[in-house]
Amino acid sequence: MLNREKTNHCSWCGKATSMIPMSLPETPILEFMEEKIDKHGRERIWGEDGDWSSENLDSDFEAELLVYDQMLVTVSKKVVCLGCLHEDDILWEKYYNNGFDDDTQIHFDDLV
Repeated sequence: MLNREKTNHCSWCGKATSMIPMSLPETPILEFMEEKIDKHGRERIWGEDGDWSSENLDSDFEAELLVYDQMLVTVSKKVVCLGCLHEDDILWEKYYNNGFDDDTQIHFDDLV
Protein backbone atom coordinates (compact mmCIF):
# COMPACT_ATOMS: atom_id res chain seq x y z
CA MET A 1 0.00 0.00 0.00
CA LEU A 2 2.93 2.36 0.47
CA ASN A 3 4.89 3.91 -2.35
CA ARG A 4 8.37 4.72 -1.05
CA GLU A 5 9.55 6.32 -4.30
CA LYS A 6 7.28 9.35 -4.58
CA THR A 7 4.75 11.35 -2.64
CA ASN A 8 1.11 11.49 -3.62
CA HIS A 9 -1.65 13.64 -2.15
CA CYS A 10 -4.75 12.37 -0.37
CA SER A 11 -7.90 12.74 -2.47
CA TRP A 12 -9.97 13.27 0.67
CA CYS A 13 -7.88 15.74 2.71
CA GLY A 14 -5.03 16.84 0.42
CA LYS A 15 -2.16 15.82 2.73
CA ALA A 16 1.01 14.36 1.26
CA THR A 17 1.11 10.58 1.56
CA SER A 18 3.14 7.66 0.30
CA MET A 19 -0.02 5.57 -0.23
CA ILE A 20 -0.77 4.17 -3.67
CA PRO A 21 -4.13 4.38 -5.50
CA MET A 22 -6.90 2.10 -4.18
CA SER A 23 -10.56 1.62 -5.09
CA LEU A 24 -12.44 3.85 -2.65
CA PRO A 25 -15.63 5.95 -2.50
CA GLU A 26 -15.63 9.50 -3.78
CA THR A 27 -16.10 10.74 -0.21
CA PRO A 28 -15.33 9.40 3.23
CA ILE A 29 -18.18 8.96 5.70
CA LEU A 30 -19.06 12.51 6.77
CA GLU A 31 -20.00 12.85 10.42
CA PHE A 32 -22.09 16.00 9.93
CA MET A 33 -24.24 14.13 7.38
CA GLU A 34 -24.51 11.07 9.61
CA GLU A 35 -25.66 13.32 12.47
CA LYS A 36 -28.37 14.81 10.19
CA ILE A 37 -29.45 11.29 9.24
CA ASP A 38 -29.62 10.25 12.89
CA LYS A 39 -31.58 13.40 13.78
CA HIS A 40 -34.22 12.60 11.17
CA GLY A 41 -34.21 8.87 11.94
CA ARG A 42 -31.64 6.54 10.40
CA GLU A 43 -34.08 3.67 9.87
CA ARG A 44 -36.60 5.94 8.17
CA ILE A 45 -33.95 7.20 5.72
CA TRP A 46 -31.38 4.43 5.21
CA GLY A 47 -33.34 1.55 6.70
CA GLU A 48 -34.51 -1.49 4.80
CA ASP A 49 -38.07 -0.16 4.84
CA GLY A 50 -37.09 3.49 4.42
CA ASP A 51 -39.54 5.30 2.16
CA TRP A 52 -38.70 8.92 1.45
CA SER A 53 -42.09 9.50 -0.16
CA SER A 54 -43.74 9.03 3.23
CA GLU A 55 -41.22 11.25 5.04
CA ASN A 56 -41.49 15.00 5.47
CA LEU A 57 -38.04 15.75 4.03
CA ASP A 58 -36.98 19.30 3.30
CA SER A 59 -36.03 19.51 -0.39
CA ASP A 60 -32.51 20.72 0.48
CA PHE A 61 -31.99 17.81 2.89
CA GLU A 62 -33.29 15.35 0.30
CA ALA A 63 -30.84 16.77 -2.26
CA GLU A 64 -28.00 16.46 0.28
CA LEU A 65 -28.94 12.83 0.91
CA LEU A 66 -29.04 12.03 -2.80
CA VAL A 67 -25.62 13.56 -3.42
CA TYR A 68 -24.10 11.99 -0.27
CA ASP A 69 -25.48 8.55 -1.16
CA GLN A 70 -24.15 8.82 -4.71
CA MET A 71 -20.70 9.85 -3.46
CA LEU A 72 -20.58 6.94 -0.99
CA VAL A 73 -21.47 4.33 -3.62
CA THR A 74 -19.33 5.71 -6.45
CA VAL A 75 -15.97 3.96 -6.25
CA SER A 76 -12.85 4.80 -8.22
CA LYS A 77 -9.09 4.51 -7.86
CA LYS A 78 -7.68 7.26 -5.67
CA VAL A 79 -4.91 7.92 -3.17
CA VAL A 80 -6.10 8.30 0.42
CA CYS A 81 -3.82 8.75 3.43
CA LEU A 82 -3.75 6.41 6.42
CA GLY A 83 -5.26 9.11 8.65
CA CYS A 84 -8.35 9.43 6.45
CA LEU A 85 -8.67 5.65 6.11
CA HIS A 86 -8.48 5.30 9.89
CA GLU A 87 -11.05 8.06 10.50
CA ASP A 88 -13.37 6.53 7.89
CA ASP A 89 -13.05 3.15 9.62
CA ILE A 90 -13.96 4.72 12.98
CA LEU A 91 -17.04 6.37 11.46
CA TRP A 92 -18.00 3.11 9.72
CA GLU A 93 -17.92 1.36 13.09
CA LYS A 94 -19.95 4.15 14.69
CA TYR A 95 -22.68 4.49 12.07
CA TYR A 96 -22.82 1.33 9.94
CA ASN A 97 -21.37 -1.70 11.70
CA ASN A 98 -24.50 -2.48 13.72
CA GLY A 99 -24.92 -6.19 14.17
CA PHE A 100 -22.27 -7.38 11.73
CA ASP A 101 -20.41 -10.48 12.79
CA ASP A 102 -16.61 -10.20 12.95
CA ASP A 103 -16.39 -13.20 10.60
CA THR A 104 -17.80 -11.02 7.80
CA GLN A 105 -15.33 -8.20 8.36
CA ILE A 106 -12.00 -7.66 6.63
CA HIS A 107 -9.36 -6.21 8.93
CA PHE A 108 -6.19 -4.53 7.68
CA ASP A 109 -3.46 -4.88 10.30
CA ASP A 110 -1.42 -2.07 8.70
CA LEU A 111 -4.22 0.41 9.48
CA VAL A 112 -4.40 -0.28 13.20
